[in-house]
Amino acid sequence: MGEEKKEKKRKHRHSKDKEKKRTKSQHILDSVQVKVESSITPFLATFPGVSVPDGTKFQAYAGPKDHYVIHGETERMEYDGQNDPDEDLYYVGVYDPNTRTVELMHAPIMKTTRTIKAYKKKAIAAVKQANVQNRIQRNALGEAFGTKKAKRVISDLERNKIEAEKLESYADSIVDNIKTATENLPSADVLREQQSEERPIPPCNEDADDLNSIYPLYGLLSKEEFVAIRVGAIFREQDAKKRTSLLPFKTSEYINNRVARINNENEMQKLKLLYYASLLMGFYNNRRISNKRALLQKLNHPAEILINSLIQKFTDSKVGKVGKEKDASFTITPKMEDKLLCYLFVTCLRIDEYIVEIPLLTAELSLRPTRVQDLFKALGCKIRPCSSAQKEALGLTTAEAANYKLATLSLPFKLPELARRRRTAQSRR
Repeated sequence: MGEEKKEKKRKHRHSKDKEKKRTKSQHILDSVQVKVESSITPFLATFPGVSVPDGTKFQAYAGPKDHYVIHGETERMEYDGQNDPDEDLYYVGVYDPNTRTVELMHAPIMKTTRTIKAYKKKAIAAVKQANVQNRIQRNALGEAFGTKKAKRVISDLERNKIEAEKLESYADSIVDNIKTATENLPSADVLREQQSEERPIPPCNEDADDLNSIYPLYGLLSKEEFVAIRVGAIFREQDAKKRTSLLPFKTSEYINNRVARINNENEMQKLKLLYYASLLMGFYNNRRISNKRALLQKLNHPAEILINSLIQKFTDSKVGKVGKEKDASFTITPKMEDKLLCYLFVTCLRIDEYIVEIPLLTAELSLRPTRVQDLFKALGCKIRPCSSAQKEALGLTTAEAANYKLATLSLPFKLPELARRRRTAQSRR
């Protein structure tokens, strides 16, 4: 019996040793990994002298250059903490029993402080009250020792002061009044359309991908008007003076010189544009005429569809005698003058392949250079000085080229913002 008990004790002790060895072997690590970057960042937070209630939730926020902020709050307290990247030398080991590995993850130290919510509100109120007291004292000094002007300013401020507390009961009424007052205001799209109508320029395509599409030909004049321009006789005429005599406006060197150079049937469209430019220039130079019959005679009797279009586009009806024909009396307002000039300038851009010499038109139309430049800018053109090659091509000296400006239309096309100012009578000349 004694032998059996000893054998049982020996077997029990042996089984315990094997179990200890097995348990010990299970905790042997297969590997240790250091996580340089991880989607999860653990934090070590210190709460000196503070006991944070269980269940308090914190939110973490990442800033630039390894800066972190944590924030948590209860009904009575707020807790805020932040780290110092230069002191973040701690790592947290996360053990995974399934893989028997430990991951060392960087853990910033968050030094936290607490704020009592009730005291925070009192502090804000105290600051506001201090500002009120400062203003009262400053006003008292101003009323006692200030100048008449300073006293008047203080009096106006006090009289116009609005106390927000008194307006709380009227808040809903104020909001309703604002909604009522603004419900009929135009939308942004409507405002853009109105601004487009205010511009004195022909219809344009702001998304154009080639120069000819920016200001389409049939935006300047209709297809019927373009067909009505007959230039066969001008093209067949070889004598330059006789060619000029067939144009609506005969004294423009700008038009006459370009008409004289037309000698190819492939340039018939350009010749039609020159005729239309001559018509617009003649209409501008005879803008004081308010009678259609007299205007037809001055412009060398163009097709009636052309003269009717000019009157419709660029004039306002003048109130006259009862029973008088509508188109018999008209006037060109300053706004219509700008529109007429813009149509002329776009025609010149098409003729000169989108680079126009401003001094030529300034002399032809007896206009100030600044006005011509402003209208070209309204069309989306850039005003530039002559380049060296252009100076040589135009035969200009260095002194002449310094003030010789060119209007250039290019891509990408963008119209300028409308300037909200009134043009004076002096600046229109």
